[in-house]
Amino acid sequence: MHALKNFEKYIPYLLPFLLIFFRGLADLTVLLIGMIFLYKSYMDSNWLWVNEKWFKFSLIFFLYLLIINSSLSINPQDSIFYAITFLRWPIFAIALYFWVFKFDEAINKFMLSLTLVLLFIIIDVWYQFITGTDIFGYEKYNPGRLTGPLRNNPIVGIFITKYLYLALTSLIIFKVFNKRSLRLISFIGLIFLGFISVLISGERMSFILFTSSIFIVIAGLGRSNKEYIYILLITIFLLLGCVEIIGFSYPLISERAINSVIYKLQNFTSSDYGMVFRTAYHVWLQNPLFGGGLHQFKELPDLYGINIWNGAKIFHPHNHPLSLLAETGIIGLVLFYTVIIQIFKQALTPVIREKNWLKLALLFNLLYVCFFPFMTHFSFQHNWMNATNWFLVGFVLALSRRK
Repeated sequence: MHALKNFEKYIPYLLPFLLIFFRGLADLTVLLIGMIFLYKSYMDSNWLWVNEKWFKFSLIFFLYLLIINSSLSINPQDSIFYAITFLRWPIFAIALYFWVFKFDEAINKFMLSLTLVLLFIIIDVWYQFITGTDIFGYEKYNPGRLTGPLRNNPIVGIFITKYLYLALTSLIIFKVFNKRSLRLISFIGLIFLGFISVLISGERMSFILFTSSIFIVIAGLGRSNKEYIYILLITIFLLLGCVEIIGFSYPLISERAINSVIYKLQNFTSSDYGMVFRTAYHVWLQNPLFGGGLHQFKELPDLYGINIWNGAKIFHPHNHPLSLLAETGIIGLVLFYTVIIQIFKQALTPVIREKNWLKLALLFNLLYVCFFPFMTHFSFQHNWMNATNWFLVGFVLALSRRK
C-alpha cells in the first residue's frame, strides 16, 4: 500500500508529461491508471462508481460493440479487440474522477505541472515557427504546419487548445489570483497567447475550435459580469488585428488557417473532406443499422464498391459521428452519444443549480472541444486523442463537484 500512496502522491505531477509527449506512453498511462484503480476498488470493496449513469451507458455501448457489432463485422476478431480496448477510456475517466482528483491538492499538483509543460510547448512552437526547427532540432512538418516538441506529428495545436482551456478553467475556478482585475488580465492573456499559437501551428480545425471556444467563454463571463463583455470584445478585435498582421507577414499561415477554410466550405462537396464524408455516408447506407464493424472502415469502401475519390485509400472518415455510423451503425451512434449526453448532464447540472454561469461555460467548453460532432479530426480509435479527451472528462467531473 506504500507504493500505492506514492503513486497517488506523484502521478498528478507526471500526468501532463505522460499524456502529451508520446502516443504510446499516453496509452500505457491510461491502461496503468485504470488497472490500479480496479485493483484499489477490489481491495477496498468499493464499487460505488459503477452506479454512475454515464458509466452504465458506456458499459451498454461496450457490450453492443463486443457482442452484436463484432459478430456482424467483416473482421470479427479485429472488431472484438477494439471493442475490448474501448473500455479503458471510461474506466480511466472514472478513475480520475473518483480517485486521482478526489482532492484539490491533486488538482493543484497537476495544474502546476501542466503550466510548466504548456509554457514549454508554446515557447517551442514559436521557436520552430521563427527558426524552422524546434529546441530539439525537429523540423516543421511542412512550411505551413508546425509540430513543436512532438517530433513529426503536426497536432500540437489541438493539444494547446484543449490543455490551455483546461488551465484557464482551473485558474478561474480556483481563483489563483485574488484580485478580479488580475484574473481578467491572466484570462485575456491566456486566450491571446493560445489563439496566436494555434494560428501559427497551421491546424485548421484546432484554430476553428479555439476561436469558437472564445465565444462560449465570453458568453459565460458576460452572464457572470456584464462589464467584462466589453473588455473581451475589444480583445477579439485585437486578435483580429493580429491575424491581419500575421497574415500579411506570413501569407502561408493566413492561406492555410483562414483562406483554405473558406474555400473548403464554399466547395465542400468537391473538397477532400467532402469526398471522405460522402464516402463514409455511402458506406453507412450499406448497413445502416449495425455498420460494417468497429475499426473496419478502411476495408469497407472497396468491399461495397464505393469509389468517390478516384481510388484513394481512405483509412477513416475524419469525423466521429460518420465513423460510428459506418462502423457501428445508427445503434452504435445513438449509444455512444447517449454516453456523451449523460457526461454533459452530470457535469453541468450541479453548476446550473448553483447558477454559476461562468463555471458552466468553462466546463461546457472543455467537453465541447473534445466531442464537437462536426469536427474533422482523428479516427475514433486514435489512442493519443482519446487519452486527452477522456482525461478531460474525468477532470471536468472532478471540477464540477467542487463548490
